[in-house]
Amino acid sequence: MVLNGRITEEKDAFVSPLNRGMMYGDGCFETLRWYSGNLLEWDKHFERLESGLEYLAIKPDFNSDELKQHIRELIDRNRLSENDAMIRVQCWRKGERGYKTDSSKMEWMVQVKETTSGQAPLKLTLAQTRCIPSAALDRRYKFSNGLNYIKAAQGAGKALCDDALMLTVHDKISETTSANIFWVKEDKVYTPDVDCDLLPGVTRGLVIEVIRSLGIELTEGKFEPSEISKAEAVFCTNSLVEIKEILSLDDIMFETEHPLVMKIKAGFEKYKVQKLKG
Repeated sequence: MVLNGRITEEKDAFVSPLNRGMMYGDGCFETLRWYSGNLLEWDKHFERLESGLEYLAIKPDFNSDELKQHIRELIDRNRLSENDAMIRVQCWRKGERGYKTDSSKMEWMVQVKETTSGQAPLKLTLAQTRCIPSAALDRRYKFSNGLNYIKAAQGAGKALCDDALMLTVHDKISETTSANIFWVKEDKVYTPDVDCDLLPGVTRGLVIEVIRSLGIELTEGKFEPSEISKAEAVFCTNSLVEIKEILSLDDIMFETEHPLVMKIKAGFEKYKVQKLKG
């Protein structure tokens, strides 16, 4: 791993147990994928990380090129240059205990781990835990405190499901604990809009771009849970799974090889290849 700019073995990495990241979740992170030598939409990921730090009034210790170089060095050290890998950049505020702080200094780390896309369609359950409203905390960034996601994921585990579909406090469809959600009905695609207290994922934006480029009608809006129960097919998106089909939502089953979803996946793959080659 990289800890504050230096490559170190995980067993030798020392972080004070009194750090604000652990005590308060005072920080943010970014997760993205390494594609056998390349990064997809690096600028978008870095911009979100940088903007999240700015929102928290934390001054970054690196610029885009410096952080990318640290990632490449860590990938090489772990012999993952020719593999696909998960990359997580975690940042937290350096300072003493207490909610009130004038510290803008940061500590940070990068970890990498080999990953694959070989995963079966996912089973979802409807979460009882709601998404944090944007009025309480800006939802554009990945903040370190994810207790509501943890509670929803625990509920999914008890229901023997892979993930949970979360609603807003006003009972509108928002997202899963780790991905954005889309569904297909009558040759149209639907997804919650950004006012539904969701994290607007980088991959979500790319998939929306692909859908529109294919001439497929897309509607972003505020939807009741009953709307997704009428769907022919459902899929979710994030930087690691890219586009992953949903098998079921509780007792409701969906088609997992829907022609429109296959078309979108092929369009995304073409987009990805072009970007990575460029």
